[in-house]
Amino acid sequence: MPVGTWLSYSRTMRRTLPVLLSIAAIAAALTLTACAAGSNVAPSPTSTSASAAAAATPTAVAGAPAIAAPMACDAVDLKPDVKVTGTDLAACVVAYSTVAGSGHETFTSSDGSTGTADVVFGDAPAMSGTIAGPDGTTSFVLTPDAAWVTIDGVWVEGDGNSTETKKMLAGTIGQAYRAAADPTVAASFISSAPSWTVQKDQDLVTLPDNSQVSAWRLQADAPFTMLGADVQEMVVWLSSAHVPVGNQATVSVGGIQTTTSQHYSGWGMPVSIATPQP
Repeated sequence: MPVGTWLSYSRTMRRTLPVLLSIAAIAAALTLTACAAGSNVAPSPTSTSASAAAAATPTAVAGAPAIAAPMACDAVDLKPDVKVTGTDLAACVVAYSTVAGSGHETFTSSDGSTGTADVVFGDAPAMSGTIAGPDGTTSFVLTPDAAWVTIDGVWVEGDGNSTETKKMLAGTIGQAYRAAADPTVAASFISSAPSWTVQKDQDLVTLPDNSQVSAWRLQADAPFTMLGADVQEMVVWLSSAHVPVGNQATVSVGGIQTTTSQHYSGWGMPVSIATPQP
């Protein structure tokens, strides 16, 4: 790999690690950090069938089906000033994501990065999307047994054991995506804040499909630490029906502070994965 590409990659990894950690806070979709810096948008990958999948450049989907809140959300009482444990909040968010099975997300970060993704939750998590940032635009596709990332504008299949630098890097990125896609990681992140409080007033939140919804803001009662990251502040928005609407987290890693906001729509809408062909 050219030295310039490696240095650009390294700078982006240092800058976007806080984004990865904050994205991991909600669910599998929340793994949208731009890791292959300096990349250009690669041609759209060839579509391959997969159960519940997503296009590499996803679009927001309106008209999502109504999904009943799972029993795990019964412990999250959405009333002003109510205290909620991190364990209960994590269980609710992860359970809803699993029941919905799929969703769409957009995110923005204070480092200038923006992204979109379609996500499949559950035993075979998958996702695909794009991230645009100061170092270029990156596309990614993650299936249960493969990870593809664009590096220098070309799709590279990850292989953490490869002696080829680009394949190794793509494999490392894929492992990070998988870790953040694991619902147990999401649960651990949110539950690392022992106590959350439902704020007094609902916020009007604009979703990726441009619709608006009133949502309760649950805020962590104090800063907390997760996976070596210092989380100064974190907010989770839930609708009155316990639908995850979004989150915002301010995270510091290695002296770099990043604030990332994410919003969700299209819960339960079918998506399909498009994987690059060798």
